[in-house]
Amino acid sequence: MLLDMTRIAAMCAFTCVLASLTAQQSLQELEMRFRGEMQQLDTKSPSRQQQDELFSRHVSELRTFLKASAKGDDRWNGRLWLAEIEMVRGKRQEATEALKGIDANQAPGMVLISAATMAQHLNLVQLRDDWIKQAVTKDAPLLDRMAMARLLMTVLREIELGEGLFTKALANAKDDEEKSFVMWHRADALRDREDLPENTGFDELEKLAKALPKTYWGSVAKDRLRATRVKVGDNPIAISGKTLDGALFTTKAQLGKAVVLAFYTAADYDTPRLMALLADLQAKNNDLVVLGISLDRDTNEIKKSVKALDIRFPVIGDGKGPGTDSALRWFVEGPVVHVLNKSGKIAGLGLQAGTNDGRAEMTEVIKRALR
Repeated sequence: MLLDMTRIAAMCAFTCVLASLTAQQSLQELEMRFRGEMQQLDTKSPSRQQQDELFSRHVSELRTFLKASAKGDDRWNGRLWLAEIEMVRGKRQEATEALKGIDANQAPGMVLISAATMAQHLNLVQLRDDWIKQAVTKDAPLLDRMAMARLLMTVLREIELGEGLFTKALANAKDDEEKSFVMWHRADALRDREDLPENTGFDELEKLAKALPKTYWGSVAKDRLRATRVKVGDNPIAISGKTLDGALFTTKAQLGKAVVLAFYTAADYDTPRLMALLADLQAKNNDLVVLGISLDRDTNEIKKSVKALDIRFPVIGDGKGPGTDSALRWFVEGPVVHVLNKSGKIAGLGLQAGTNDGRAEMTEVIKRALR
């Protein structure tokens, strides 16, 4: 249901809806149900009429929620979400009206920056500028400030304001861990800047890895940089994480077995075929270990999808999406499969299950890894 503005704009605007689970539980439940209904409809190859009917019902229910039930920040996050849906439907006037229902004096800065990206898309120049001006003066949690800075620097092209938020956060950081967190987010924002040389973001990651190597984000930066250079035959980037059943999984402990690292999302069209293929291969090979790494953002939905897809191998799914530790370190932002051989070396990189040729290649790589 998100707009195709940019990867960052969509992610930040949608994340804003779920920013505070305690304050927004009702809105979260509504969003989860709507998303489930959309996913269910998508599996049936719906007609445009069926899609429009579902959108219309969602809009009606969301309007009712905003009028009768929304409290606190739900009032502004709900209007932001409503505007997104209306924009997807092509109803610009309705989206504008939804945005104008946001009270800039009461709404959090992250809501205002997200709304400003939509106002920009709708050519509401004065509203965009007013919201940006008010947003940057508001106090906000550090994570929200990082997301605001990213949107300012990328989508809204307010470079100085975005850099100002990063600079202030770095100056106010209470320790090296917080400094590394800010430096990481700035580097990632620079990667999305189209006006800068392609390697700018990675140059900043190099600085982070060298300046603060003992911090969490410094170590992630080091691994991510290595992920851009690894090739078949190299040592892999180590994975260590708790699976959904609470067990610790480490790639180091799997020496002597071939390991498939399957990064996936439940909604991806190719996921059922991928899981069926991996289940079949694992059933035929005792020396094959498969680890699923979910890139989805809701732990409850991840658990449901594991059952729905009949996944019987361990799955890491902490609800952080591409921000989960192993995805960050391997520089994974979408579904992909990597394979390690029995010696613990990389046997295959960037494998996909979307075509017959892709599945055949994956099968062959896994068989070689087992030798």
